[in-house]
Amino acid sequence: MSNFLDDIIDTAIREDASDIYIQSESPVFLRISGRMAAAADPPEGYEIDEAIERILRVSGARAQLYDREEKDLSYARQVGSGKEKKTFRFRVNLCMTKKGVSIVMRRLKSVETNPLNLGVPGDLLRLVLESPAGGIIFIAGPTGSGKSTTLASLIAYLVATRCLNCVTIEDPIEYDIPEGMGNIIEREVGTTTLSFERALRAAMRQRPDVILVGEVRDPETASAAIQAAKTGHLVFTTIHTLMTTQVPSRIASMFPVEKQEWMIQELTDVLLAAMVQVLVPTAGRLVLATEFLDTKDAATRELLVRGRYDLLRQQQRSGRIGWTLNQSLRVLVDSEEVEEADARRATNDPALFMRE
Repeated sequence: MSNFLDDIIDTAIREDASDIYIQSESPVFLRISGRMAAAADPPEGYEIDEAIERILRVSGARAQLYDREEKDLSYARQVGSGKEKKTFRFRVNLCMTKKGVSIVMRRLKSVETNPLNLGVPGDLLRLVLESPAGGIIFIAGPTGSGKSTTLASLIAYLVATRCLNCVTIEDPIEYDIPEGMGNIIEREVGTTTLSFERALRAAMRQRPDVILVGEVRDPETASAAIQAAKTGHLVFTTIHTLMTTQVPSRIASMFPVEKQEWMIQELTDVLLAAMVQVLVPTAGRLVLATEFLDTKDAATRELLVRGRYDLLRQQQRSGRIGWTLNQSLRVLVDSEEVEEADARRATNDPALFMRE
């Protein structure tokens, strides 16, 4: 028997929507090719309660929201039967709002085992493959820019082509990464570990070759991730910044003022690269645009430590250590993959848009 939540999810699957927005006293919205569209009338109170109970897998679930205020988790919807049976997975945020309850669901598609097919630049993939001594790589960008998708694809590619031990720490687990030639130890904050920091410290006793940290949110996680990179592990993680040159200062800002200079030095010692990515909506799909900063060179790291972001941006524009987001957007506009107006909305440097 169908129910409100399943009906909305089935509609989202048919429309190839990336996100579902359900809120008390509001219409249901879907995000399709980056744009919002109303999909259903406001849900009844009992439909909201039933949806929460199905997602949290317990009865009386609305009371849990009042206790915890919000919750992040994953949800799976199985469609069909036998050989035609398919599982669709979603990342879910539940929270209380002024109107009542909000449910936001992001569809998690199957892992692309070749990052190049997503538009991930070959420069980043080559850097990953040529970094056996360890270090840390940041994937940055705004919410909804596909950072987790990129990380999952990079990890899937590594374990498919090399016999590695990979530890992933996420909140929540978003992708089922096939093991391939390697082994994957998947940890989820809130269910199989108490925090990113604790899972990172435990990972040091699990002999990993590669560590994925879903997001650096606090100084404890930042310190543990940097220490893992210092001890010869390849670490991938995400952070919310709009420019690659902002990554060290963004990490440093998590610490007391007296530790920030030291923290920037610690990070740049192991920083291999930073990439900012955005998804630009175009006719029927989303196109990846990137900004890339290769920091493995000692001279580049020295500029980061000194805070000479102006010189770093100049070298990015020259192509010596990467490229800017504006340059990536310009290529997409010139090739007619995206409209100039859409690219302009995606830029992180409007003053220089289409001038770099």
